[in-house]
Amino acid sequence: MEIFEAITDIGLIREKNEDAVLCLKHPRNKNIKLLLVADGMGGKNYGDRAANYVVNSIGKWFKEKELKIINDTELTEKLLKRYIKSLNTRLINKYGENNVGTTLTMALINLKETLIINVGDSRTYIYKRKKLIQITEDDADVWMYYKYGGVKKDDLRFFAINNVINACIGINNDLCRITTTIIKNNYDMILLFSDGVTDMITDKKIISLISKTPKDKLLNKIINEAVNVNQNFHVPLRLKRKYKLNYIVPFKGRDNASGAIYIRNA
Repeated sequence: MEIFEAITDIGLIREKNEDAVLCLKHPRNKNIKLLLVADGMGGKNYGDRAANYVVNSIGKWFKEKELKIINDTELTEKLLKRYIKSLNTRLINKYGENNVGTTLTMALINLKETLIINVGDSRTYIYKRKKLIQITEDDADVWMYYKYGGVKKDDLRFFAINNVINACIGINNDLCRITTTIIKNNYDMILLFSDGVTDMITDKKIISLISKTPKDKLLNKIINEAVNVNQNFHVPLRLKRKYKLNYIVPFKGRDNASGAIYIRNA
């Protein structure tokens, strides 16, 4: 039995859900799948519209594409990058620059490979041989502290600027920076999350939930953990000593929390 689903939760604080999620099987071959998670930018107008527009447009694009194209991963990569750029242009033409924006993380699984596309700080992981591997990188200022500054990835959640991203769809042409990765279909599961999940739940916690939770309840458990469970975070002293910055402590349900998952053999 396989698990293939997407869940989004408004959280406990926000007045509306600005995330959008989608899971689709190709109408002509159910083994070809698409997973999308988009996180509309709360600091801009109509973040929910941007997220839903991007997710639904890519879903329509996917359903209409011929299998021959979808199974040519490199061609699909080129076509999708071009299409996402066009969605960025359409949002700018409709709303103007700097008015709407959304992140996007997506996985298109064809018969041999998985194409992962990312814009912003939503994340795609794979789980393989009992290891959780983050495939994407957060296109955000704080990621540089992790990549080059000796800060642990789990500590990025405490930086007050952790919501400042350097790539998104809908703001302007310069910020529509798209990263892609192609991997073999040899993983046990693939997981996509908005930062409403990864700001609240560490990779270690996700691994623990994977090992302890029935697979058909796993995504719901992860989202519930992000929204409803107090993680008892505190800012590490080592962080305060090294970086004289403003810090925040994430609290349960502060953001929309969304995810999508595909498990091959549950």
